Amino acid sequence: MHGIVYRITPQGDHTRSRLLDHIQPGEELSRDDLVQRSGLSYDQVRRQTRNLCLEGKLHSCLREGKRWYSLR
Repeated sequence: MHGIVYRITPQGDHTRSRLLDHIQPGEELSRDDLVQRSGLSYDQVRRQTRNLCLEGKLHSCLREGKRWYSLR
């Protein structure tokens, strides 16, 4: 994955941990699923899933025009 790396902040660390808490091993979730499960905004989920992918903690794939995430 290439592109922007969002600035890492203590709040962002908390947000990323919160997202990881809502994904089970072997499960694939869309951004919309993560928004619903975590209670975070779509923009927060978009930024932090990107960071988690760049950190190697999440795998991302695009299927039928929708981005899906799973634990690495």
